[in-house]
Amino acid sequence: MHLYGRKDVDKKALKGARIAVLGYGSQGRAHALNLKDSGFNVVVGLRKGGTSWKKAKRDGLTVAEPIEAAKGADLIALLVPDMAQATLYTEIKGALKPGAALLFAHGFNVHFSRSRPARISMWC
Repeated sequence: MHLYGRKDVDKKALKGARIAVLGYGSQGRAHALNLKDSGFNVVVGLRKGGTSWKKAKRDGLTVAEPIEAAKGADLIALLVPDMAQATLYTEIKGALKPGAALLFAHGFNVHFSRSRPARISMWC
């Protein structure tokens, strides 16, 4: 087994990238804050006025509705519960720019064809 650490990370790979984190539960919050603390341009996509919207704002993050967060993003992390992923993907897919990377926290919806990005590269 190979363990990756800080020395293995190439921060230049995302330099200048807009990163949209959709969802602000345990995974979304951790990812968004970590990326922000690492100096990246992060926007969190949430339902306007909800509890998570207020929490993300209090945490000092830029917040927008999911479609607006996804527009122009180079990396979109879909970090919402499984039962909401397929619907959210359908809502944002028209806003994804060509060549953007779409990250799923796990591949349930992709594997079972509930979300079908146009071009998929799967890493295991």
